[in-house]
Amino acid sequence: MTERKRLLFANSKACQGCLSCVVACAQRNEGMSAPSRARIHVDLEPFEGVHRLHYCLQCKAAPCAEACPVDAIHFVSKGRYWAVDYDQCIGCKQCISACPLGVMFYDPIGDKVIKCETCQGDPICARVCPTGALLWGDLAERRNYQKGG
Repeated sequence: MTERKRLLFANSKACQGCLSCVVACAQRNEGMSAPSRARIHVDLEPFEGVHRLHYCLQCKAAPCAEACPVDAIHFVSKGRYWAVDYDQCIGCKQCISACPLGVMFYDPIGDKVIKCETCQGDPICARVCPTGALLWGDLAERRNYQKGG
């Protein structure tokens, strides 16, 4: 039986803007709770209460990877995510410019580009979200999630 592709889904209406996902992401991936080092960003909208979550959607044909002049962004088939090979990356930031969703980020402390790599198939952001605004699941689970079930 073929393993179903799992993706990270967000429900902006359920997000309360607590930034637990951002802090946990930075802590797990960079060892410090600095929001600028997170691979997920949240635009807080305090007046309307609908916060926008920004993270890599793991494009099938990733423009960030295509733009990389040294092929430092590669697809990891076991976990089904795009990863940055920092031994190859030259820091040109062309991947950031190429991302149509604006979810390749620059980490000013580490002086490197960063993107969501789904925590290699177990995203911490979805695990720590207290409201369930983030779901790690397949398309069938997403349909149920959107229905509120």
